[in-house]
Amino acid sequence: MRVIVTHPGTQHAFRLAAELSRLGLLEMFWTGFAYPADSRLGRFLRTSIPSAGIRRKLSSRALAGVPSAKLRCLASVELWALLWKSWLGGGEELYWRRNAAFQRGIPDAVLAGADAVVGFDTASWILAKRCGALGIPFILDQSIAHPLARERLHQTLAESYPDWSDTYQVRRADVLAGEREEHAQAKRIVVASTFTRRTLIEHGVGGAKIRVNPYGVDLERFRMGDRDAANRPLRFIFVGALQARKGLPLLLEAWRRLKSSDAELRLVGPAAPDVRKLIPGLPGLSVRGSVPNSELPRLFADCDVFVFPSLFEGFGLVILEAMASGLPAITTEATGGPDFISEGRDGFLVPAGDVDALEAKMRWCIENRGSLAEMGAAARTTAERFTWGAYGERWAEILEGAIDLTSAPQKYDSA
Repeated sequence: MRVIVTHPGTQHAFRLAAELSRLGLLEMFWTGFAYPADSRLGRFLRTSIPSAGIRRKLSSRALAGVPSAKLRCLASVELWALLWKSWLGGGEELYWRRNAAFQRGIPDAVLAGADAVVGFDTASWILAKRCGALGIPFILDQSIAHPLARERLHQTLAESYPDWSDTYQVRRADVLAGEREEHAQAKRIVVASTFTRRTLIEHGVGGAKIRVNPYGVDLERFRMGDRDAANRPLRFIFVGALQARKGLPLLLEAWRRLKSSDAELRLVGPAAPDVRKLIPGLPGLSVRGSVPNSELPRLFADCDVFVFPSLFEGFGLVILEAMASGLPAITTEATGGPDFISEGRDGFLVPAGDVDALEAKMRWCIENRGSLAEMGAAARTTAERFTWGAYGERWAEILEGAIDLTSAPQKYDSA
């Protein structure tokens, strides 16, 4: 099997390419800009760039696990996009144009030599049609739930929490048309959660072509540690952008109701200045702000329960990272949580937007503190089933099925 993976940016495409390479399935990985993590360039960028901020940005383009010979970069497209952003600002038009140029930059001869091509949402509408014309199965990785479902949510949030100015740009008509083309052309659509699958089906995408493949977690980075929690307050931790879509107004209301003198809530993540002013000075509440991803293992090791009442996620990888660190998780059905959390064993699921249910589960944790160590151990066991290696192996099965579907459609349809 010869598979081409394409993505003009990052997301988890680097992980997918690395896993397919490990399995001997990767033909090429096409992206805007990346560099081998263990190369001379990689070492130079890690040690010789004076700005810590620039080093962090460049580190997101470090590619591990993929041989240099299989990496193809359309750096001119990436440079053009960076210049556009610096002169005219970002926005949907920039990414639309960048993604179109990226798709056109991959030669037909390259696509024709593959058994399958993988592309990502909003960056594959041209590629999908080209693959169809060449008779090559195209598989779409849909990284977020359907955009129209998100648009509806933001309209609701604007009415319910008008002071929480979540920035959301309504999808351009051409972007929506491109996404419809991707959904129509794809032989398979791979999503990370049943929540994402449900929103696609609700907006007219055929469920038969959708496969759920949850992301993986780095079990070496996120480990269970010894928690000396006997003589301190119980610590809840939230990690994510401090915004309404992540359920923060609900979490703050639940915390206000709890009024516990023996618990703390730590909020970790970036917040717009206007939003920061909306966070009240409640007892036990602390705002840590934005932190580097490298700091998350230490933060998790210092807390007891992860709480993430998000109203809309493609998956929410941070949930699995917290569970791998030995924290039971409280989250909602609008995340990847339902695909791996067992109610009351390694965490809790609450209906999205239900502040009463959220308060009840947090209160249970405070009142049943002695049960949390066992739940944390179960959370780690759950996370151990969701490695990046397992993610890649499930992808291999999906790809094989898509190729079989293309090569023998009549046999497949009659099954």
